[in-house]
This record gives sequence, C-alpha cells and structure tokens, in this order.
Amino acid sequence: MLRIDTPLRRHEGRLMPDVIGLNSNLSDNPSDAGYANTSRSTMVVDLGAIESNYRKFRMLAPQSACGAVLKADAYGLGALRIAPFLARLGCGHFFVADVEEGAALRKVLPLSAKIYVLHGAMPGLEAAIERHDLLPILNSREQLDAWLRHCRLRNRLLPAGVHVDTGLSRLGFPIDELQKAAESERVLSDLPVVLFMSQLACAEWRDEISRQQLDQFRKLTYLFPKAILSLSNSAGLFSGCEFHFDLIRSGGGILGLAISGDPDFRPSQVVRLRTRIIQCRSVKVGEAIGYHRSYPVKRRMRVATASIGYADGFPRSLGNRGHVFIYGARAPIVGFVSMDLMSIDVTDLPESSTAPGTMVDLICPEQTVADVALAANMLSDELTTAIGLRCRRLYVSAKRDEMRRQ
Repeated sequence: MLRIDTPLRRHEGRLMPDVIGLNSNLSDNPSDAGYANTSRSTMVVDLGAIESNYRKFRMLAPQSACGAVLKADAYGLGALRIAPFLARLGCGHFFVADVEEGAALRKVLPLSAKIYVLHGAMPGLEAAIERHDLLPILNSREQLDAWLRHCRLRNRLLPAGVHVDTGLSRLGFPIDELQKAAESERVLSDLPVVLFMSQLACAEWRDEISRQQLDQFRKLTYLFPKAILSLSNSAGLFSGCEFHFDLIRSGGGILGLAISGDPDFRPSQVVRLRTRIIQCRSVKVGEAIGYHRSYPVKRRMRVATASIGYADGFPRSLGNRGHVFIYGARAPIVGFVSMDLMSIDVTDLPESSTAPGTMVDLICPEQTVADVALAANMLSDELTTAIGLRCRRLYVSAKRDEMRRQ
C-alpha cells in the first residue's frame, strides 16, 4: 500500500510535493494516503523508474557521461525534485532552456553541478548567468561578443559552451562563422570553452543526414581541444558509439518517454496520470452527452463524470475516441473533453466500481504516455509538458531508504 514519507515540505520558500513509498501497485482506494487530501488530478512520477532509465543509459554509453536535459520543468514532471535525485545518482551535467530555469535548479543542486543554458546569454542577462553560476551555450557571434564584453567588464574570462549548427538550422553558429571567429579573428582563443555541442536533426532515423552531421561536427572538434564534446540526445544514443563523444544529453529517455524505435530498448515507465469520479448518472436513449450534444445516446447508459479536462492538459482531441481505465477495465470517453471535466461510459462496469471518488487512470501500465500521445496526434513530451500545475505531482519510489534522503 502507499505510505506518505513526508507531508508537503518547504524548500527555498516554496511548497514541495509529497514523496511516498511504493511497496506495491498504486492503490485504487481514494481514501489511501497520498490521494485523500486533494480533489484534483494527480501526476505520479516514479523516481525508481527514472533511476532505472538513467543507469540503462550509462550502461549503453559506458565511455560517456550522461547529462540530464530538464528544460520545461523536466518535460512537465518537476525539475526541482528530479534534478537533486539525479545528482545523488552521480549526474553532474544539467541542461535547461533559459536563465530562469537555471537559477531555479542552482538552488537545489550541489555547487559542483554544471548547469548549461541552451538559449545562451540573452542580451542583458550576462550578469545573472554569472551570479547563478550558470554556463551559457553561445549560439551566435552576437552572443559571443556580448559574453566577451561582459568578461572584460568583470576583468576575468568566464567559461561558456559553444553550439554549432550542423544541419538543424535552428540555434547554433553557422559553420563558416564559427571557423572565422576561431581561426581568422581568434576571438575564441582565450575564452574557456567547457562544452562544444551540436544537435542532431533526425537522430531517430539513423540516416545519412545524421552521418553528415557527425562528420561535420567531428571536423570542427579541433577548434576546442579542451572542451567536453556532445552531439547526441537520447535518440542519438542508439545511432552508434561514434555519436556518443564525451557527454550524452538525455531528456526524454531518462524520463521514460518514447525516444527510439530500437527493439532492444524500452524505457521504464515514469508517469502515471490519475483523476477521480465526481458523479455517476444514468442517461436514456435519445439524450446526448457533452457540449454540442456530440455523443448521441443509443442505449441506456451509465456515465461517470471525472475531474480532469483540457485545462489540466489532457488532450481535447480525445473526446469521443479516447479511453481510460478503471480498476484495470477499459472505459470509453464519451462527449467532448471540456475544460475541467470529461464523461466516461461505465455502463459495462459494476456500479460498485464507479462510485464518486473512484480512481480513473488516464496514463497507466495499460495505456502509456506514448499510447495517449499517439491517439492525440502529439509527441510524448508535448503531452507531458501540457499537463499543467493544477495536476498535483506525487513522487514515488520503491526504495524506502531513498525516500528518507529526500
């Protein structure tokens, strides 16, 4: 059964979610600890599964460090809890999108942890990057010049990373511009470049495009002989060991999201999304369910209304075609998914299984993040980042000792 390890705790002035022990499957009894004190939906994050995925990645690339990409609040799963957990497992490299995300992580990570800002040194934020001990990934000549100006003002050379664009045409120095800055103008010669990186455009496909990007990146590594080299994201891990270099930047892979078609690798499932039934009612033939009466009733039905909707990030597109699970039994969604409610056909379930307060599983062992995302025509990380803060986060682990350390 579930056991609360600690109540809500305060960290740096912020209330932090509960962490609970997981000795068996999650209980479906709404009165059990961990669920009784909220009427809202709950995203359950399995720290044990994150640990399993992290260790798998380290085994798959034993000569490389495994960094964690925790931008967008760790893909919606909660960066402030996941980052220190990974740090205790030995992860020393963390990637965020911007300075605000980096400053928040710095408060919960050890001083030895390296936090890289992928958007680089945005104008006017150079001092904030230094103050929070972050490492900007410089993406352009403009960012490089601004960072060097800040270094001159501080009368010290501050470390940074450099991103070269080898085929994604998004962020990063164009190759010719980087070579000019490094070789002809030598403006990079004195800067302590701690990381040199690029981003694969089609890592999942393992095609000629990835091979071309690899060749271009490899040819440029001589520019930064002292830098950590990084080309692969989670999917790039499976492109071959020649793509690994010094550091793998894993995000979705550690967090259990679909990252590769490799039949030999399936990440442990990290996320479970649950809500509760508010009301159960009977409807008659000739009535209709939901806005615009989108589901016409053609037989006598029992319909349960559950406490979740598109305001919580559950896809509106799954109205009239998605499904959920109640006590392991599949139940169709009927009618449109509305802002904070959805209707479920529970006609074929026992009435005892559909009382108010009954748990409804939307993401669970029977229906993974990838399953829901595919049905909604979304990416897995698109789905998890859409699940808003109105859904309570609950962190579970099978290891009681680990719980005490949190």
